[in-house]
Amino acid sequence: MRFEGKVALVTGASRGIGKAIALALAKEGADIIVNYSRDDDKAREVVDLAIPFGIKAIMVKADVSNPSQVEEMERIVRKEFGRIDVIINSAGITFRHPLEEVPYEEWRRIIEVNLNGAFYVMRAFFKLMVDSGGGSIVNIASVAGHIPMVGSGAYSPSKAGLIMLTKLAALEWAKYGIRVNAVCPGSVETDMLREEFTEEQIKIKKKLIPLGRLGRTEDIAKLVLFLASEESSYITGESFIIDGGMTISYYLVESRLMREHGI
Repeated sequence: MRFEGKVALVTGASRGIGKAIALALAKEGADIIVNYSRDDDKAREVVDLAIPFGIKAIMVKADVSNPSQVEEMERIVRKEFGRIDVIINSAGITFRHPLEEVPYEEWRRIIEVNLNGAFYVMRAFFKLMVDSGGGSIVNIASVAGHIPMVGSGAYSPSKAGLIMLTKLAALEWAKYGIRVNAVCPGSVETDMLREEFTEEQIKIKKKLIPLGRLGRTEDIAKLVLFLASEESSYITGESFIIDGGMTISYYLVESRLMREHGI
């Protein structure tokens, strides 16, 4: 029980990667705050799944892109738990447009949720984490923050910004005993992925991944728990790619294409 006696906040925890992380933390003994912005039923389902692990779990509705709602969430957590030990910034959105067609409001919305939202949460909970004796923050970025995802509009810039925010916070907050790291998934089997890509596109994605499959939410959760735990007590300011070998596979893909063309 790596997190027994610890309190963990997971944003965007009603589905996908955030849900898997929240349940993994609960299984390891953490009391959890399930943050979500829209679907009460899905958030309640995560709480209902977590409670049988013998922990305390609450759901808090808050749009992370709204600082006042984030500050109210901090007040709720302070009242209910009196401490915070782990923060997982998992809330994120994406839309697909080439840059010249990105609506201004869409650009602002992605930056607000993916980048500013993480900052608002980190800033709002900073004092409580310091008062708790320090802790661990893990930001869910993306391989798209390391390499540009063509046609993703603001998504790649937002995730690149999140990686740099991670590094900056790691340096500034190390003296408070707060570690900050980022996890950068590739293609992961989630509702959001299936909303964004067709089945045919997903088949192509799998062919381009050296390990031959999409990531699972559980794969990401395992890495996040390591970074959130004392097992990684000497790691901070790093961004960890978890993508089945996708980002290093240029020459592999090149050789396959050449063979297919008889070159």
